[in-house]
Amino acid sequence: MAREGLGAMVRSDRWSYLWLLIGAVLSLFSNGRWTIPLATWLMAVFLLRFMRTQKVGRGFILVWLASSVTAIIAWAGLTPMELSMHVATMGIGALVGSLPYLADRLLVPRLRGFAATLVFPLASTAIEFLSLMINPNGSWGALAYTQYPNLALIQLVSITGLWGFPFLIGWLASIINWAWERSFSWHAVRRGLALFVGVMLLVMLYGSVRLALFQPQAGTVRVASVTAAEMVGGMSWVLESDSEAFRRGTGRLHDYYFEATAREASAGAKIVLWPEGVGLGLAEDEAALIERAKEVAAKEGIYLAMPMATIHQDFDRPFENKLLIVDPNGDVVLEHYKYGGAYLEGSLPGDGVLRTAETPYRTLSGIICWDADFPSVVSQAGRNGTDILLVPSNDWRAIDPLHTQMAVFRAVENGVSLVRHVSNGLSIATDPYGRVLASMDHFTASERVMVAQVPTEGVFTLYSVIGDAVAWLSIVGFVVIVVWTVFRWRRAKHTESSPEEQI
Repeated sequence: MAREGLGAMVRSDRWSYLWLLIGAVLSLFSNGRWTIPLATWLMAVFLLRFMRTQKVGRGFILVWLASSVTAIIAWAGLTPMELSMHVATMGIGALVGSLPYLADRLLVPRLRGFAATLVFPLASTAIEFLSLMINPNGSWGALAYTQYPNLALIQLVSITGLWGFPFLIGWLASIINWAWERSFSWHAVRRGLALFVGVMLLVMLYGSVRLALFQPQAGTVRVASVTAAEMVGGMSWVLESDSEAFRRGTGRLHDYYFEATAREASAGAKIVLWPEGVGLGLAEDEAALIERAKEVAAKEGIYLAMPMATIHQDFDRPFENKLLIVDPNGDVVLEHYKYGGAYLEGSLPGDGVLRTAETPYRTLSGIICWDADFPSVVSQAGRNGTDILLVPSNDWRAIDPLHTQMAVFRAVENGVSLVRHVSNGLSIATDPYGRVLASMDHFTASERVMVAQVPTEGVFTLYSVIGDAVAWLSIVGFVVIVVWTVFRWRRAKHTESSPEEQI
């Protein structure tokens, strides 16, 4: 067992490369294509064990290489990138993700006691937050998303946002290694283990009680969303060679959606949502399309959420990927321009402000697809009184159902009902607690229509008040630990040199 005290180092472990192998295998299933929630919790246990038994440089390089290889495999096809860019992106991401292991290896040997178990979780939380905050692709890869199947557990995001998960997952790894280095002696580790188990029980109790005792208030609205069999993607290519053929193709598409809208309104829908971009058309035809939407909404007495993709024929101007909501009076009551991923698709970027529309069904707001991957921006929904958040989207098969599952976290964080309707993916409607009310998978459904009775009143969440405070506190906590460690190291070094100075 390693000696306690300042500067103590973990003794070599003859099984260390086995721990690296186990950690690497688990990391294949800890995020990305084949996520197994338990693997996410266990991966860091073994990688951290390996790192603590190695020299700093060698350990860090091997953890980074193992993480890079597994990330390249696990995320293959899920990113819209060429192979070289995918490899580079995963390598950089793995490098950043390996930094908490480096921080732990440098700091923990210079700290005493149970407080040292906080180094890894604080570093993990701080680094995940900072890296995702500056990531132009949003929150892809956040550890919280790996826990989607456990609805009681993910209620935690209503307090901490995504950032409670890297802390708890990192803390488990650190505590198990802390106990491992004490040979799992019950007398030595029982208090630390009891503390962690107690915290996890409180988290699960909170989620279970929230789901069992706190229900949405009475009152729902029937929301229908429809998708045509014909996709919009191929029509953009037609425009380059034959604008009239493009007009005929988009005209047929629009006819289908307006007919489907009338059909669902006749069946009782009060809100009808189309998927992203199906209002495709030329700029000079936009006014006529909007006028038609106004007429249909007024005639049917519904709120029509119509995503548009307006193209300028000179091609020098970016196309406009936007969402309009038309009310039963035929008035446009909300206009939103997509901001997430606009730099990749070449659309006119939005301002990132969530607008709202007051209706008999409380407050509506809307964003588009990739927008939902930015929690700090969508958190406006928890502050501006949004009750129902509409998210028209367009995915591809490889990210079905992952991308939709990510959006459900926005509902729980902000206490809003969510309707995410997708072409080429999983459509879903949830209540403010993330409970699924209806779903429809584009690739398996015989009829691509989703209908749900959606709660019309949102619920309060602490996250909507404190935002990313947990992440910022983790940064502060990590900085404090670093400063304290350096101070103790310098003081110990001074103490050791003092007798020599007196001779």
